[in-house]
Amino acid sequence: MLDPALLRAQLVETAELLKTSRDFDLDVDALNELEAQRKQIQTRTQELQNLRNTRSKAIGIAKSKGEDGLELMAEVVAIADELSASEVQLQAVRE
Repeated sequence: MLDPALLRAQLVETAELLKTSRDFDLDVDALNELEAQRKQIQTRTQELQNLRNTRSKAIGIAKSKGEDGLELMAEVVAIADELSASEVQLQAVRE
């Protein structure tokens, strides 16, 4: 199995080595596309995690002030749903 970090750092060199030593054609373009997707999805996932955490803290602050946090709670639920979908996409790209 190839180390993903090696593929990210030295993709072209690894592809050339695989071709000469194993007679294996590594699809560099496809891997570059998957890496771009992974980065985009991972960034979005991290943004959603941060947003969820921020909104959750805001709910706590609102409740401590005796305010109704229903709108924030609904927003956190929607963020959690999008986050779950994003995590599934990220795992699929990683595989």
